[in-house]
Amino acid sequence: MDILSKWFYRRTMYSSILFSYLLMLIIPLLIETFSYVQYSNLINKETEIYNLSLLKQSQRVLDDRLQSIEEMTMNLSLDTQVQRFINVTENMDAVDKYNMSKLIESLARYKKTNSFIDGVYIYFPKSGSVVTESAKSTVDDFYKYVYRYVDWGSEDWKYSLNQVHNFEYRAAQLTLSDASAPSSVICLLQSVYQGSIKQPVATIVVTIDAKKVEELLSDGPSAFGNLYVLDHSGNKLLGLGDQTLLSSVPKEQLIHQQSSGIQVKNQQFLVSSIRSSYRERQYVSITSVEFIKNDLKRITDLVILVTFGLITAGIILAFILTKGKYDPIKKLADSFQAKMEAAPADAANELKVIEWAADTAFKEKEYFLQAMQRQMPVLRSNMLLTLMKGNITAEENSLEDIGIEFNAPYFCVFLVHVDQYHESKLKERNLSKFVISNVLEHLGRELGQSYVVDLDIDRVGLLINLAHDNVTVRINLQDAAAKALEFIGVKFNNTITISIGGVHEKLEGVYRSYQEAFRAMEYQIIRGYSSVITFDEIKAKHKPQTYIYPIQTEELLISSIKHGDIKKVREIMNDVYEMNFVSSQLPLEMARCLFFDMMGTSIKVLNSSVTEYENIFDKGPQPYELLISSRTIQEMQGTLLWIYEQICEHIHEDKKRHSHQLEDRIIAYIQEYYMDPDISLTKVASIIKLSPSYLSGFFKEQVGENFLNYVNKLRVDAAKKILVEQSISLQEVAARVGYSNNVVLIRNFKKYVGMTPGEYREKNS
Repeated sequence: MDILSKWFYRRTMYSSILFSYLLMLIIPLLIETFSYVQYSNLINKETEIYNLSLLKQSQRVLDDRLQSIEEMTMNLSLDTQVQRFINVTENMDAVDKYNMSKLIESLARYKKTNSFIDGVYIYFPKSGSVVTESAKSTVDDFYKYVYRYVDWGSEDWKYSLNQVHNFEYRAAQLTLSDASAPSSVICLLQSVYQGSIKQPVATIVVTIDAKKVEELLSDGPSAFGNLYVLDHSGNKLLGLGDQTLLSSVPKEQLIHQQSSGIQVKNQQFLVSSIRSSYRERQYVSITSVEFIKNDLKRITDLVILVTFGLITAGIILAFILTKGKYDPIKKLADSFQAKMEAAPADAANELKVIEWAADTAFKEKEYFLQAMQRQMPVLRSNMLLTLMKGNITAEENSLEDIGIEFNAPYFCVFLVHVDQYHESKLKERNLSKFVISNVLEHLGRELGQSYVVDLDIDRVGLLINLAHDNVTVRINLQDAAAKALEFIGVKFNNTITISIGGVHEKLEGVYRSYQEAFRAMEYQIIRGYSSVITFDEIKAKHKPQTYIYPIQTEELLISSIKHGDIKKVREIMNDVYEMNFVSSQLPLEMARCLFFDMMGTSIKVLNSSVTEYENIFDKGPQPYELLISSRTIQEMQGTLLWIYEQICEHIHEDKKRHSHQLEDRIIAYIQEYYMDPDISLTKVASIIKLSPSYLSGFFKEQVGENFLNYVNKLRVDAAKKILVEQSISLQEVAARVGYSNNVVLIRNFKKYVGMTPGEYREKNS
């Protein structure tokens, strides 16, 4: 009985040690299971985010291309040749035909400005004609022989030409002949107005090559599936991939603009949709989810393999460690049993050994718990990022598990954009952003529980949990942002812009506040760098309002540039800026329109014949690149002024060079023909092809004396030489140098030499 009890005691101790080691396997297994679930969800969410990111990239690329074509179309509608041809009737005279040839040349030139343009034509209702970049024809002949629309009926096409259009798009199919395959195009229709007339007097149609647009977008979401572009009414303008898939998507899913799934022919697809703020175009991506399932299957197989290996290795290691721990205890127990018989007082040593074994197991368990704790910041950051972007609905218990505590009901989001780093190296930039994050979190904690989220290389977010929502709280939020702006600028020489979203209740309000802060950050184009922008401020700017930039102002600006009057150019630029951004608060959309309108003015100047583009900017930065990279109105204004200064300086240099050449030409002519009695200012002006008044002022400015004095001096100098070298009469001397009689010679000689010709001859004989 004693032997059995002893064996049972030893087995129980061995099992307890083994079970304690096996129990520690639960911790990494739980971490692995938790990580697997999180990673699976993350793959799905990141796939949606990635699709939306590519979709936004495609939207920006296509919007930029279409905006440049729209700018060209607007410039064309204001072109002098187009305006002249508006009132031409069917019976054209010689002047009308000449204007038509110039119009055709203009259309050909405008077409070459953008490689995506397939063709341009203008419908003039007064003459009932259509003019292209190569010829003019009647409406019926044009539709029948020039542009053959496969899917756009003749009557529908004619009806569209007579309607009012404001940059409207329509997809169409063109064919060159009855036997040729049709090509896809996107038609841009724009009405033309004249003066103060509100009714359109002509219609411009620009056909855009859909194939080139598809090539432009081929590196976007189409690499994963199918991409579609819809207009503001939901009509398809462009489609890449399977053209039938779009019809399988319910309209409700497209209206909500959220990522969702559909099933077509037993195959799952992910539908992502965004709407562009420019022209309300909608971009839709439909991607097969098979690649997501393949990734999850690979992860599942890997998790199973790792789990099996982990359990096997853990069990083996547990037996080895248990044996290593149990053998000394067994020896001590045997020794203890022997000593108990001899000296029962030694039992205390056995208890110390058991306590040491228990303490070692406890320390190993603490090590695994610390490893899990080190993963918490990553999990916390991911959770806050998904909260801000509204991709998940988090429970409060799950947030507390990873160290996020929200003890108040209200939330507000700050967005911080680092406009300019003090250092350019990546290491120093990351350090600067780390310091900025700590400053923001410290200031945010004065208002409530605060958490910082790293959004991208130039932007961080700050989530503040607030106890109340009132005027005082909103003022405190702005004060905290102002303190951060000042402290970071003074201490670290980094320029930042802070946008503040509204204060909203519950976790759902985090996403709303983030969206409002994101919207407010867009107003950086107006406010400039190093500023605090609140969503409450910009809400009042959503009232309908247009910018002030009349055609007369633009023409005056172009004229001043062409004359090299940089002072006048600065005055006009300052007036436009003050009218739109100082005297009034221009909405963001109108500010962008003004931005592109003024950029269009610079393009007109650069493309005009008065400048030599390659000579002006051959060594410095290229103006187009500088304009496109401008992010604020102030930057664009500074860039435009720099461009205009370079052009004006070039014009001044041209004027100087031209003036010197003209001066040399006039002087050479006078020196050759001064002895001609009929030489005069009027005669020289007619030969040089200048007006007498201009020549008089120009000669005085360049030479320093008037024309007559200069000629008289030449004649007197020639007379002095003749008087010394030849013994001829004064009448003959006067005739040789261009005077009609000797009286005029004597008067001018005494005026410029101080003595008469006779006295001069006698003195120098």
